[in-house]
Amino acid sequence: MRLLQLRANKESFKTITFNPNGISIIVGKRHNSDYKANKKSTYNSVGKSLSIALVHYCLGSNKNLEFETKLNDWSFSLDFQIDDENHSITRACNNQQFVNFNGKEIKLDEYRAFLENKVFSLPEPIKYITFRTLISRFIRPRKSSYNSYYKYIDDEQDYPQLLNNSFLLGLNTTLLSTKFGLKEELDNVDSMKKSIEKDPIMKSFFESEDDKDFDIDIVDLKEKIRKLESSIKEFKVAEDYYEIIKEADAIKYQLKSYENKAATIKTAISNIVKSINIQPDIPKKKVLDLYREAEVVLSDAIVRKLEEVEEFNKKILDNRSSRLFKEKKEFETQLKEFESIISRLGKQKDEKLEYLNTRGALDEFTKLNEQLSNYKIRLENIEKYRKLINEYKNKLEEIKKNFIDQNINTNNYLKDEQLLIEKNILLFKSFAEQFYEHKKAGIEIKNNEGINRQRFEIKAKIDDDKGDGVNDVKIFCFDWTILKAKHNHNVNFIFHDSRLLSEIDTRQVASLFQVAYDNTSRDNLQYIISCNQNILDNLKNELPEEEFQKIVANSVVLELTDESDESKLLGIQLDLDYDKE
Repeated sequence: MRLLQLRANKESFKTITFNPNGISIIVGKRHNSDYKANKKSTYNSVGKSLSIALVHYCLGSNKNLEFETKLNDWSFSLDFQIDDENHSITRACNNQQFVNFNGKEIKLDEYRAFLENKVFSLPEPIKYITFRTLISRFIRPRKSSYNSYYKYIDDEQDYPQLLNNSFLLGLNTTLLSTKFGLKEELDNVDSMKKSIEKDPIMKSFFESEDDKDFDIDIVDLKEKIRKLESSIKEFKVAEDYYEIIKEADAIKYQLKSYENKAATIKTAISNIVKSINIQPDIPKKKVLDLYREAEVVLSDAIVRKLEEVEEFNKKILDNRSSRLFKEKKEFETQLKEFESIISRLGKQKDEKLEYLNTRGALDEFTKLNEQLSNYKIRLENIEKYRKLINEYKNKLEEIKKNFIDQNINTNNYLKDEQLLIEKNILLFKSFAEQFYEHKKAGIEIKNNEGINRQRFEIKAKIDDDKGDGVNDVKIFCFDWTILKAKHNHNVNFIFHDSRLLSEIDTRQVASLFQVAYDNTSRDNLQYIISCNQNILDNLKNELPEEEFQKIVANSVVLELTDESDESKLLGIQLDLDYDKE
């Protein structure tokens, strides 16, 4: 794949026609080279970086709200070539989910799928690898893309980043996805364990010792469940349970009342019996004997009087006894009646209590079932937890074993693919040597043996690579290594922004252009770069005039100036936040 031309539907747009091979330079310059007379002039915002955003837009980037809002009636077109076959795509800013590809309107996803199939060698879909993620390795899309050689998209996660870079370095992506899957599997097992931990019933088990004896708890719960099930099986529900309780209570109350009455009558009878047994007053004979013993002679009148008193008392006593016997008989009759009632009520009470003893209330039955259900739930959770713990331990050991096996497989793979690794090292080293003599350089690929998602540790190295200039050179060398190695891709260009040159020494910038010229000329490749006029001016002092003309001057495909809005890429003044996809 190579880029041919970028254009728009507005005449004000500065069409960019890229050199089909060699270097293509987009220059940002002041309209007046006298800096003192143009202190406020700037290279910025003339459209150099916007050209990269527009190429990405035409190569299927995500919807751009800035374009939709501020360039609503614009459309951009890109002509490009794949395997000597020319293609043309036009994408409107007001209908971004569709593109006009080779004269036919198709969906954006369909267009991306075509490019992925034609430009990259994906034997089957690989999660996190797409045309968009891969093409960004050849056209770094954002300002942040120039912070590091390995990070092309600032919000790309570590695994997709490593996966895409490894794919373009020719490494086995199955090794990466396998380790990623193992770590995900381990995380899922941990997640399941943590979800059980949150169960209030199980929380106590997690807070207990590691050697918690689940067998004892399980046996204890099973025994409780057995007893409860037996009780429930024998349980007879009395629908009138509480009515019977009320009736039994009423009988108890009546029984107590009659028992109290009977006790009162018994007390009365006992008192009557005592009264009946009381002896009469002192008899007349005993009085006379007392007087005789005292040698006192009573007159006949007194003696008759005593006889009358005695007779009178006898009559009174007889009448009293008769009355008491009558009352006693009445009480005995009443007591017999009460005792009969007490006996009858007692039988009724016993019958009610016997009925209640063999049956239970519905809510009591419900409570027993609820308790049984709680026991069963607890038993199920404990058994589930025990099973999970066993599965977790087994799975953990299995995953650890798989990690070890994969580490061994990866070590063997890196040993077997030494030629591929050396090819990458030699390519990177050949580029780095054009900038720095006597500095060790290369791409180191190691097996990451940790329990994580990263299969490889890939490090591009240039001795003393701490400085910003060295970092930018490393970006250049790494990108060219990917381009020239031709692992899994059919891309024939690199498009760099002027940011790459901002920190590099002028002599090394000259080396950069020389390396780009030599490789593009020799291998029929494209190197597209935007830069400011001052960079080119400085190069005149570093390159022989003939070389400067051949490598730099003849490679300029577009000049953008700050002279007026018309001299900028869009031909209009517009603030666009296009540094995002």
